[in-house]
Amino acid sequence: MPTQSSAAKTSLKVCVKLMAVFVTFPAVLSAGIISKGAIFFMTSQIGREITQLSSGDSQQHLKVIACWLWALFFSFAVPELLVFIHSLRICFSRWKLWKRPRFVHFVIAFGLESGQTVGMALLVGSVLPYLSVTHGVLITNCVYLAPAILNLLNREPDKPIMRLLDVLSFVAQLSGCLHWIFIRHSLNKSQMINWTLPVSLILISLGWWENHVNGDSPISFIRYFGRIKEEMKETRPFAYVIINAWKIVLFFATIFTAAELALVAQEAHDGVFDSFWIVIRGGFNQFWYSFMSVEWNSPFYIFIIQATSSFLFYWFGNFACQIGVKSTCFALPVVLMTPVIMTIASHFEIAKTFDGHFQAYKNQQSFVYLLALSFFWFLSQTWITLHIWSPAEISNELVSDTKWYNSLLIDQSMSFSPTHCNHDKVSESTKCSMMTRVFAVATMWHETSDEMLIILKSIFRMDKDQSRRRFALYCNNKVIDPHCYHYETHIFFDDAFESHSKDGTTSRVVNRFVNQLIELMDKMNCKRTSTCDRKPLVISVTPYGGRLEWTLPGNTKMTVHLKDKCKIRVKKRWSQVMYIDYLIRYKIGNHSDLENTFLLTLDGDMDFRPKAVHILVDVMNSQRDVGIACNRSHPTGSVGPMVWYQMYEYAVGFWLLKPSEYVLGNILCAAGCFSLIRATVLLDGDVMSKFAERSEKAHHFIQRDQGEDRWLCTLLIKRGCRLAYSASSYAYTRCPETFDEFYNQRRRWTLSIISNTLDLLWNCRQIVKLHPNISWIYMIFQALSLAMGLLCPGSIFLVLVNTSATTFFIDKWISFIVHSALIFGFIIICFVAPSRIQLGVAKCLSAFYGLIVAAVLIDSVISLAGFNLHGNKMSFSLNNAFFLFLTSCVFLAGCLHPREIHCLLASPIYLLLTPSMSMLLVLYSVINMNVVSWGTRDSSVTIGVQSPNKDTKLDSQQSIKGLTNFQKVFGPAMDKTKSDEKASSDYTASINWSLEAESHLPEQRNVKELPGEECSFWKELIQSKLFPFVENRKEEKDRISADLDRLRNFSFTIFFLLNSLFVATIFGFQMKSEEPKSSEADTVSQANELTSSILVWLSEANPAQLTVMSFAGSMLFVQFAALLSFRLDNLIRMLSSTSLNIFRFKTESHEKSNAATLSNQVVLLSYGTTKEDSTRNQRGDLCQMNPNSWI
Repeated sequence: MPTQSSAAKTSLKVCVKLMAVFVTFPAVLSAGIISKGAIFFMTSQIGREITQLSSGDSQQHLKVIACWLWALFFSFAVPELLVFIHSLRICFSRWKLWKRPRFVHFVIAFGLESGQTVGMALLVGSVLPYLSVTHGVLITNCVYLAPAILNLLNREPDKPIMRLLDVLSFVAQLSGCLHWIFIRHSLNKSQMINWTLPVSLILISLGWWENHVNGDSPISFIRYFGRIKEEMKETRPFAYVIINAWKIVLFFATIFTAAELALVAQEAHDGVFDSFWIVIRGGFNQFWYSFMSVEWNSPFYIFIIQATSSFLFYWFGNFACQIGVKSTCFALPVVLMTPVIMTIASHFEIAKTFDGHFQAYKNQQSFVYLLALSFFWFLSQTWITLHIWSPAEISNELVSDTKWYNSLLIDQSMSFSPTHCNHDKVSESTKCSMMTRVFAVATMWHETSDEMLIILKSIFRMDKDQSRRRFALYCNNKVIDPHCYHYETHIFFDDAFESHSKDGTTSRVVNRFVNQLIELMDKMNCKRTSTCDRKPLVISVTPYGGRLEWTLPGNTKMTVHLKDKCKIRVKKRWSQVMYIDYLIRYKIGNHSDLENTFLLTLDGDMDFRPKAVHILVDVMNSQRDVGIACNRSHPTGSVGPMVWYQMYEYAVGFWLLKPSEYVLGNILCAAGCFSLIRATVLLDGDVMSKFAERSEKAHHFIQRDQGEDRWLCTLLIKRGCRLAYSASSYAYTRCPETFDEFYNQRRRWTLSIISNTLDLLWNCRQIVKLHPNISWIYMIFQALSLAMGLLCPGSIFLVLVNTSATTFFIDKWISFIVHSALIFGFIIICFVAPSRIQLGVAKCLSAFYGLIVAAVLIDSVISLAGFNLHGNKMSFSLNNAFFLFLTSCVFLAGCLHPREIHCLLASPIYLLLTPSMSMLLVLYSVINMNVVSWGTRDSSVTIGVQSPNKDTKLDSQQSIKGLTNFQKVFGPAMDKTKSDEKASSDYTASINWSLEAESHLPEQRNVKELPGEECSFWKELIQSKLFPFVENRKEEKDRISADLDRLRNFSFTIFFLLNSLFVATIFGFQMKSEEPKSSEADTVSQANELTSSILVWLSEANPAQLTVMSFAGSMLFVQFAALLSFRLDNLIRMLSSTSLNIFRFKTESHEKSNAATLSNQVVLLSYGTTKEDSTRNQRGDLCQMNPNSWI
């Protein structure tokens, strides 16, 4: 049953959705009214100038007419230009998402779009200016002639009432095109309108054909157009690059030509086209100069208002469809727009500005006819666009083949957008054809008992969750639970054995960490199950060491693979190769749907809840092109400055960096501590062969062995795999608590990030061509990020030099020399001293720089008020402005994550440690590049590998002899009659396994022989990929060591030269800019206050400083904008899965049927499919999403 906390969360979601409804409805309605009203304001101004041509300066009136025509042109061109840029970006950066259309299909689409463009130009250029606003609003309901015909032809014959309504709507639309014949004798209008009115309405209707054709129609030409429509889903980006550019040119030529012809037909202009083109140029100048006007009704500002309101209407309309309130917040405002505008135009003073009511109509009978027809037109429009009341398809983003909007007829164009067409509802009885399989794979080594206990609790929580879900399905088989998996846990224990000597015999026994794990497992089992219900531990001897298998209380299996470094390679990368080959290629094989099979990678200290797994599964099911999905990791540990620093660092990284990578293209690394990997991406032979290659060159040790998770992600990105990030899923990981451990961890991470990013940039041409989500803009963003990271030590050095000089009132050259001496001393120590001395010196320098930063922060806070430490008045500097911008962005990012805003409390610690972590740590990492050990809980390792020769035999006797000694002690025995059955279920502290007892092992009930097929698999895998590393020859060691030293020296030289050149350039410009200037003070004193501040800032800054700040500010702005987009997308997902059942009452039977269901409601949502998923979805293999996944 739902808990109190889940009910509170549901209520909160409902409140948020109600707020969204109350905001979206008036936003859509008001934006549509403003957009359409601005268009009629423009056309009415043209009509007013036309009536005044004969009463004054005709050339001036013609320029005003041309000025308003330019405003109409730009209003039309803005969305077309946006579509052109969007399509061009897809064509150049995402070539897999589009195809070239067939020539005949392209010509048909080109002709229909051109016809609609000509109709739009005729309507606003030569029809609406000659009509009243009221009349103009009414005839915009008559642009559906072609859709009315298609509706009638597509209607099923067995629905006579609907066919009758289709006939009536067609007659109404036809009367709208021909109504001018009945009332033209009562109006003194241009003769050209006799044919431009019907022609424009018919041509405009041709553009709405896509929503009313399908491939299943009984009429052949409609089926043909249906095939064109389906093809355009893939060919639209390419086609619209040409079509939209042509439409802008065509509209420009048509609207001005139609206006010229209309004036000639009315005899209001002499018809000299040369002079009229001069008027057009004069109108453009007048339109541009109207920007300087302070009046709101100038052409430029009316255009800005119209373009902005049109885009807001489009955005809020799509927002309403995506959050599931399409009927209330989109369809209803669209229907209400015409009556509201009619009311405004008829009863308020604004109508006098437009046309002075109905004074143009001399014959009241014609006006009565028009009102009667208008009601008929409105009803026909409502019937033809009835599909906008149907639920829209909820997808992750706007459909890639969706046409945007036409700002001249904003409500009509949005009604016929493919996003708002009718989609079939997902059947509530639809179930996935295959159950999702999740294999949790964790790697362990020398974890403490507390860390082991944390991950064991998480595993038992998953076991309990899956048990409850299976029970709910058993109680009510009608319940659809997408989070009931086939779930298993596999732990791969590195270096699990140690040598043990007894009675002169040396054997291999499990180490204390394995015994510690076994003891903790027994304690966990004792807490959750009774002795009689506890299932026995199963022990197996394997070619790689040993295996322990538990069946947990919830009936999920947990297997611990104990690796012996004498039999198989150790360390995390080889454990990854081991479980990928074992689980995907052997255990699963061809017996499962690999699209619905996932590996949940875990570290040995992860703390997570089942909900975190469910959210990532939802992401993978809703986005079938995603290969890996990662979550938000929260660092935990003992209270201390290093943990506080990492809390803030993790928060800012996941707030700004991850969302920006995800929004702009693709995240570069899915952390192996908690990520979900789709099994199919690991079947790529090229990826896995490279991932399993041994390191032979110096840079291999840096790129492959220092960060195996990032190395795997780099390989997958180069193959076009998409990596996703979900901030809604979160887990907790233990972080380094000491300074030394933190420095060694970040040494590996820093080098891995640099090497893998350089690899991606080096292959950027191949990646952009192959990866559908990565563009050149994204690669430039990553290149700038890498450049700023490499120059960060130089930047921090300059900040320390300048702030020390300003705060402590010393000469900048003295400050420069002191800090240079400290840095050079640290560099020398890193080259010649052992790691222990290096870290000790780094601690001392960190404390020293922390004191400097503390004094600088105090001085900066005081200077923000306009004073320095001595109380002297100071001006607000450019550095202060940049610091405020930086802190504001971080603070707002924290406000967008209310659950994590407490991390901002650690910001003072982060600032105090910034020189240490952004300057000293980078130097330490680069100089120690030749050190390939992990440095955290490390043991001695050997470099190189000796390939097994053909005669090598991993015979079971040879592989076990002398190497298998497990120790086992049973707890208190049960009664003698049941001792055999109970013995294996009792408390197990350790395992005792000796060679002498080997022949008797099968007789023990808790020992199981490995199947022959599986044993052969492991032997083959070890021999081909995982043969253990052995001691190298001295020559090989010396070669690798020399290569690492050369790589370190070369890398440090480049790194040091870049930072030295950067520091010299910035500092030189700065010292040059501090020379006294005579004429600037007078200039500044004559300016206003704002201009004065800007001039002072620019005079204090040098070009290099402005350049650096501009790049840093731009990068920060891009990241913050990406964060806003990412959080908005999360909000849309959360609102889309929240139902507003305020006025619904649950029946008693319904409550009883849900008695066994879990607390999270399951909502079936469809998702946008790729080409390879179409067959699966046709079978009904739709996946579901948890509404709690998007919090």
